[in-house]
Amino acid sequence: MPLSTLGFNADRIAEIAEALFELEDKDMRVSRKEGAWSRKQVLGHLIDSASVNHQRIIEAQITGSLVFYGYKHEQWVDLQDYQNADWEELITLWCSLNMHICEMITKIPLDILDALHDTHSYDRTAYRELPADKPSTLGYLIEDYFAHLEYHLHQIQDV
Repeated sequence: MPLSTLGFNADRIAEIAEALFELEDKDMRVSRKEGAWSRKQVLGHLIDSASVNHQRIIEAQITGSLVFYGYKHEQWVDLQDYQNADWEELITLWCSLNMHICEMITKIPLDILDALHDTHSYDRTAYRELPADKPSTLGYLIEDYFAHLEYHLHQIQDV
């Protein structure tokens, strides 16, 4: 089964970064609704997600396991104070991490990418939760990562 990255590749990441650079820092500081993250915090969350999923993708290849622990994403965003970070630095970091992920996944052998695992934690850790009793693959994790990325990019870019 070929991997779907929902159209994400290094070129698309660069295009998105260019569009993000056009957005004003002051506008990215404002929450779009009461109690929600600002766009800067959403981008910070995407940086954290890239970091966590980069590690998961590597660990899955090393250990052969798709069982991962979640992370306290709200605390990660608060502790790193993305709200007060430089917008352009956040974009640069997000772009670099995702370009690296795009390149990294091209090197995963198909037999590893598509290997069915009866045990996984996608019922607790995935954006698109998958029942624990349904077998899954590393490819699912990668596709799920990009679906999550797409969802949050719309929150940032829909002005």
